[in-house]
Amino acid sequence: MEEGYPERLLLNLLEIYSPSGKEKEISTYLSKELECLGFRVRVDEVGNVEATLGEGRPSVLLCGHMDTVRGKIKTRKRGKVIFGRGAVDAKSPLAALICGAKKYMEEGGKGKVTVLAVVDEEGKSRGMRHFLSRCEEKYDYAIFGEPSGAYALTVGYKGRILVRILCETAPGHASAPMLFENAIYVATRLIERLQRLGEDWSKGKGGDLFETPTLCVTRIRGGREDNTVPSFCEILVDVRVPPSMTIVEIKDKLMSIIKEFKLREERANVKLEFLDENEPYLENEQSLLVRSFLESIREVTGRDGRLSRKTGTADVNDFVRKFKISSVVYGPGNSKLDHTPIENVSIREYLDSIAIITNVLKKLSSSWTEISGREGVRS
Repeated sequence: MEEGYPERLLLNLLEIYSPSGKEKEISTYLSKELECLGFRVRVDEVGNVEATLGEGRPSVLLCGHMDTVRGKIKTRKRGKVIFGRGAVDAKSPLAALICGAKKYMEEGGKGKVTVLAVVDEEGKSRGMRHFLSRCEEKYDYAIFGEPSGAYALTVGYKGRILVRILCETAPGHASAPMLFENAIYVATRLIERLQRLGEDWSKGKGGDLFETPTLCVTRIRGGREDNTVPSFCEILVDVRVPPSMTIVEIKDKLMSIIKEFKLREERANVKLEFLDENEPYLENEQSLLVRSFLESIREVTGRDGRLSRKTGTADVNDFVRKFKISSVVYGPGNSKLDHTPIENVSIREYLDSIAIITNVLKKLSSSWTEISGREGVRS
């Protein structure tokens, strides 16, 4: 990999505007670029790019996403910083994974490394879910490219449940509102009950947001005419689930709340529907993969690496639910700049992250060889 290539790759990725649902151009570019780097490349039906180097084990998956949120930002380099939509979330992590894999193999790396660039991570995770529905590869480790900061590692994400609640009542003329139940008012009372549930969840957690279930009403839609008492109101609720609880446990509580609420609202029909869900994810902090990252951060930069747990949800949640292998989330960039109009990444941090990923792959390969050797002696 020639000098200056990592920076050029990142700039090229940032120049291609690729909001969720509009990833065809970047998928085409990246598939050709990875072929030029010597990867064996295939593009699947939804536009995911899967590229491999090497053979055998350990088999390591390096997964990043090509899509971004909407909103163009002029791509530019200013001093030691690169600006652009996706500079943080998550084109610099994706580029770092690609460059780290290539550098590792150039330096004599063994085993198999797969780079997977997926679509729609910022949307409904269509890319990852399509991949998981068809993948039969047996991976040993997985690294997901998201902005942890080059000197930190993310080992936990909350799960998520998306809930739709529909409140229905009989319609009536707005000139006689006292004669009819207002579906929007019913929904308002239900929202107040959900707020109390959120307050109950937060008690006794000591302010640890990662360990606290949360819920947020994200959308309200009700009524059809400006002269009619509303006969329907739909609300969407985003619920985040900590690893200390289960999706089933949270669902049962929500259904219990709705059942109780319906008994008091005799003139309303209240329906609950679960639209989507992701299990929470938490990696063992003593795993070989985590130790390899912390050691590599120290060896490459002289810094002590940090471990973080995030309240959001990512593709790693769905992946770990199926594969149940050691997985972490890593990449350059300050996550506080995610989705902002000033998204930017430090070039130094980006280059450091490539060196750290390369070193991690070496450690995983070395440990795999040692483990295989000991098992061979015992057999």
